[in-house]
Amino acid sequence: MQDRTPLTLVELPRSTTEIREARWRRRAFFKIARILSSALSEERATEAENQPPAKLPLSHTIPEGIRLVNRTPFIFAFSLLVAVSCLVPVQAATLEQSIQALGASEDATRVAAMNHLGSLGSEAAPAVDQLVGLLKDKSPEIRAHAAHALGQIGVSNDETLEGLVELTGSNEPMVRREAVSALFALHPSHQKLLPIFTKMLGDSDPAVRLRLMNAITESGKAAVPGLISALQNEKSALWACLILRQLGPEAADAAPALAKLVADGKGIVRREALLALASMPKAASAYQESIATCLEDSTLVVPATYALGRIGNMPNDVEAKVKANVESKDPMVATMSAWALAFTHPDDEALKKDAIHRLATGIGSSNPIVRAMSSQGLISLQAEPETLKAELQDPLNEAGEPVVSNAVGLLSTMGPAAIDYLLQALKYPSTRYDAIVIIGNLGEKGEPATDALIELIDDDNPRIANEAIVSLGKIGPAAKSATTRLTKSLQEGQGVIAHNSAMALGRIGPAAAAAKSTLLSVMKSESDPALQLTCAWALLQIDPDSETTKQAVLPVLNAAKASKNQVMQKAATEMLGSLNGAK
Repeated sequence: MQDRTPLTLVELPRSTTEIREARWRRRAFFKIARILSSALSEERATEAENQPPAKLPLSHTIPEGIRLVNRTPFIFAFSLLVAVSCLVPVQAATLEQSIQALGASEDATRVAAMNHLGSLGSEAAPAVDQLVGLLKDKSPEIRAHAAHALGQIGVSNDETLEGLVELTGSNEPMVRREAVSALFALHPSHQKLLPIFTKMLGDSDPAVRLRLMNAITESGKAAVPGLISALQNEKSALWACLILRQLGPEAADAAPALAKLVADGKGIVRREALLALASMPKAASAYQESIATCLEDSTLVVPATYALGRIGNMPNDVEAKVKANVESKDPMVATMSAWALAFTHPDDEALKKDAIHRLATGIGSSNPIVRAMSSQGLISLQAEPETLKAELQDPLNEAGEPVVSNAVGLLSTMGPAAIDYLLQALKYPSTRYDAIVIIGNLGEKGEPATDALIELIDDDNPRIANEAIVSLGKIGPAAKSATTRLTKSLQEGQGVIAHNSAMALGRIGPAAAAAKSTLLSVMKSESDPALQLTCAWALLQIDPDSETTKQAVLPVLNAAKASKNQVMQKAATEMLGSLNGAK
């Protein structure tokens, strides 16, 4: 079995650095859940309750400003109570005063007190017993706030657990939601809670389900037995499939139950069962013939083909069907079939070339799901960067923001070959940040983007401006033309902007010699010892052999070494050691 990046079938937000891969998967997981929640809610407007829709439209996306809960009178009252509580001056209250306020007759006062106690974290442990008592309050608003505060405080006992578990059966979605969140916060291992969480997967409130899915997924393999049971329940089967898909090979024991659902399930549940099987290729290999029957179903042919490609080693008759589908008039079916064959036979250059061309064409599709599928397909086939650069010219040249957005994850795998497309991605708000990060990761190869990054230091979004500064530093000496602008940011910026400007100048090194006087001035006048230390480090990178520079930074290094901040102590000690070694 090839251990390679799998292909996804829905439009997912993609990060661009390896350290954020886990965040990609989690974000993708919950976006899928939100899409499905939205689709099911719309479908149920015309179908009987709990009847799953026959098919999720490929063009279905999350509506702008989607609400996961209805604006019932309770929700309105709860929101109003929160707003009113903000007017109650409790921020200056002591812990004792806030605990005393829990017994007030006015709900707004009690809510304000609970908000304050929650903000104190574990320092509010003395309030736990009273908050547990409020879990039984007649007001659902108070019960919800009490649960929320207990989760924030993070200190619990048996009574806390019992009270929160009881709230999971509340008639009010907001109360259930806060109870689940608090239980998850207080008991992250929550092995005892798994049966409760799994049973609640069929909850009518999408927000409750999402929090449950988060909690269950964190449990890993221990959650699988309960999820297998949840597959038997029409209300919870869909959500159990989503979690099993996220768990992947860890959930291999669920493969037989998923295969049964593929054969006997309804609508979108069958699709998600196929995708869950695709996430556990070894365990799913025993069910290839069953999966192959879905190739005849127009609503399942794409996920079934994906699953077969992930499993690999298709029986001859199954592979023949997939080959036939390469000629399908449906471009999604044809492209997925070409990918499955290439993924199964990685050494067949003809299959790989055909799949890469089809997937590259899909990058320019008007369908966002096709674009996302194509991008991830190209990543999984590990195409050569120069090949991708050539294939992407037509779909990406002068492409609009949606197309470029779906391609960002792919661009992060192409190295310097992606630079022209990354410059294009800098133009669009939705892709700008990721493009900056990718360019920075190219190091000196990102030099062609220097001028564009300099301009972005003036971006209205401080996150963009800061990341542009960081990336200029990563480019290093090749970004020497940024010295003047970085010097200005050091002089005029505050906090992290000033720190990263000094750091970037240091990384540019001797080529940033023009910034030396400003670094000296800031180091001597700045009241922030951390910024002083960063300036000292930058000066040593720019002018490492100057005795004048060494003498100038010594007081800063000695002060940092004597500080109570361990990070500063370590950095200063290493820098002093380097200076002494140089002598």
